[in-house]
Amino acid sequence: MNEYTGRRGVVVLSSAGKRSALRNDGYSVFPAVPGLINETLRILRPGALVLDGNALDEGPWAGAMTDASPELLTELTDAVATARDLELPIYWLGEIPADPEHPPARLAEHLLVVTPGSELYEGTVEGAPPSRLVRALRTIVS
Repeated sequence: MNEYTGRRGVVVLSSAGKRSALRNDGYSVFPAVPGLINETLRILRPGALVLDGNALDEGPWAGAMTDASPELLTELTDAVATARDLELPIYWLGEIPADPEHPPARLAEHLLVVTPGSELYEGTVEGAPPSRLVRALRTIVS
């Protein structure tokens, strides 16, 4: 059983399989649960918030990117604001939609995007080594 170790803890909005992969890589993983995500961030003060765009299409967060569940979008937007207030890195797994009115596009300036073709996925021009978490996220992004 993994113990919570502060900066090695991550709050993750993703599928159970991706959370498990991060757990197997040595992270203390806390699922981002609707109704609890902001409280989880404030109480745990994890090392990062990870948001998987694919997880917003199904499961407990389904509808957050549509008019079907505006309360979920509000909660997600609030979670990004909370993470920013706590000075946490916020990683987004997947593409950011090009439509500037699409919810993730409105949050894009606050997100570190990990997807094939992104700087965090491919590596920086300067050749800076990626963090351990970024290396782990590269393996689970689809």
